[in-house]
Amino acid sequence: IMDDKTCMVDIAHYFIEFLESESCGKCVPCREGVRRMREILEDICAGRGEEEDIALLESMSYAIIDGSLCALGGSAPNPVLSTIKYFRDEYEAHIREKRCPAGVCKELIRYAITADACTGCGACLKACPAEAISGKKKKPHEIDEAKCIKCGACMESCKFDAITVE
Repeated sequence: IMDDKTCMVDIAHYFIEFLESESCGKCVPCREGVRRMREILEDICAGRGEEEDIALLESMSYAIIDGSLCALGGSAPNPVLSTIKYFRDEYEAHIREKRCPAGVCKELIRYAITADACTGCGACLKACPAEAISGKKKKPHEIDEAKCIKCGACMESCKFDAITVE
């Protein structure tokens, strides 16, 4: 089920990665085009996307469709074309704002503790494998972004919903 917690750029990347592994590699447009699309989508998901990447993905998609010799190559770009058509704003958020609206792409999210909601119970501090959380008992805790590995253990351990994804 897809909802507002599903990143459509990540979904496109997932499908392209799968299709790359299924490609026979006989025709250049499919073999190289799908590989390059995967690289671009990885960059977008990692916050390294550039403004021209959306147009590049679209033009590459049509070149792959036109130049492929089989049905797989002819339909491989469809997940990218569909997500760009219906969820362009998500691509733009990843590229322009360096933000994943769904909070899925690890390089584009950050965990934050809402001071008003944090009771200082220490559950998140104990759960964090990177020791990125500090704070005194019964005082609001803080997350050190430089140490945070974005695993989500802190958020899962917080019974007060004091930890959010931004």
